[in-house]
Amino acid sequence: MQLEQEIQNIDSKVYEMLDSVIESCKVAFHYYLDKDSGYQKDLFIDDDKINLYEREIESLCMQILLREKVYSGDLRDIIGNFRLVEDVERIGDQAYDIKETTDLIKKREGEVQVVKGMDEIITVVQKMVQDSLYCCVKMNVEQAQELLSRDDYVDDKFWKIVQEIVRLNKEGKISAENTVYQTMIVKYLERIADHATNIAEWVVFMVNGFHKDQVII
Repeated sequence: MQLEQEIQNIDSKVYEMLDSVIESCKVAFHYYLDKDSGYQKDLFIDDDKINLYEREIESLCMQILLREKVYSGDLRDIIGNFRLVEDVERIGDQAYDIKETTDLIKKREGEVQVVKGMDEIITVVQKMVQDSLYCCVKMNVEQAQELLSRDDYVDDKFWKIVQEIVRLNKEGKISAENTVYQTMIVKYLERIADHATNIAEWVVFMVNGFHKDQVII
């Protein structure tokens, strides 16, 4: 009974961490897409809070593994949570990086602020992060597998936006500095989608022991 409660506590911490990351993404994405707002000096994303969640969850998982004789179902849950929080933390890092890079874009008044296609990729990536939380809470394998299929769309959209950024630069419509910043933004978005995909893969593992089509436990 104690082990079950401890695992439930870990699950709850993971949900809280994911929820915090979702909010960080919303703040960063809205900041980038808001053409009417300039540089916001006081806009804050608390990346330290997300890092603390990661360390706490990893510690709780390790305490159980070192103390208990854990059987397959519970072991999958503990290992899955231990691994997926790495991806959750990376999403938090990249949301923070998007905000910081957007600061640099906002300071370049009179230049392109939002590249064509960014709104579409942001909508898909935001939904992927939100659905990764749903997958964790519901342990829904079908939803997790559907989420995996969206990663190809993001990869395709990533390259189209990179090509658009290159075109703007060649035509002299965007400076060299802004070209770098915009490319960094879309790369962060592509990586967030990758991490959301990894979370979905760990959910599949926690349910049936398969990870990337291989049985682990």
